[in-house]
Amino acid sequence: MCQQKRYCGNPAVEKVLKEAERKSRRQFLRELTTGGLLVALATMDEKARADIFMPSISEQKKVGQQAERQILQQYRVVHGAQERRLQRVGERLRAALDEKDRTTWDYRFHVIESKEINAFALPGGPIFMFTGLMDRIHDDSELAAVTGHEMTHVRLQHWARAVAAQRKEELGFLGIVLLTHANRTLQSLGDLALSAIDLKYSRDEEKQADIGGLEDMVAAGYNPNGMLELFDMLEQATKGQPQPPEFLSDHPLTQERIRYVQQLIQEKYSAYTDRPM
Repeated sequence: MCQQKRYCGNPAVEKVLKEAERKSRRQFLRELTTGGLLVALATMDEKARADIFMPSISEQKKVGQQAERQILQQYRVVHGAQERRLQRVGERLRAALDEKDRTTWDYRFHVIESKEINAFALPGGPIFMFTGLMDRIHDDSELAAVTGHEMTHVRLQHWARAVAAQRKEELGFLGIVLLTHANRTLQSLGDLALSAIDLKYSRDEEKQADIGGLEDMVAAGYNPNGMLELFDMLEQATKGQPQPPEFLSDHPLTQERIRYVQQLIQEKYSAYTDRPM
């Protein structure tokens, strides 16, 4: 008799479950890896999502909210002109996104008091800008470049993909079985929030964020050269410093990355470089 009612009627799944009941876990897992039954397990409950290890959008928002509360308790929030400026640029960038990206994520924009040259995004939408970076930004196009970059990390779900990769590495095949039967489990919200705050991006993710941020800032009416000016400012900030600004340790600025953005502007956005900065 099929005990897992929601899977009854699927011959492949029923076969897997019967084999699991009959054999030891170790023997069963060994045969899963060699006999091709893993595919049946991995697809049992995946109508809504392609990756059972990846936090859902609602889970990403919960983690982002928890991390946001932790940060707002640790730092002094800056209100006034700087906050209004960041929120104005951020909302203009949001308005230029397509409807899905505009409405899915809960973008909120904060300025916090710190000499660190840094900005970062949390899963689900919260964006933080440190005054150490804000004070060095010359114009709204530069501000749009860094803000659009961070917003792209959110909508491409880079944090959630990093969590999925970590879970797969740690849990392996046993994790696939357990998560499938248990409809997935989450680490504690606090642990996930810490991972969201401490996340460092790969080169590919930085490139994706540059591309998405550039596209968004141009659609919002900003000069694409603002991204190159941002890069130049960050490079200048490293001179004479024993270590790079915090933003560059989390978002490595390579010459390859700079050249790619220059080429992208020349090939795709050159018509918009006469916009006021």
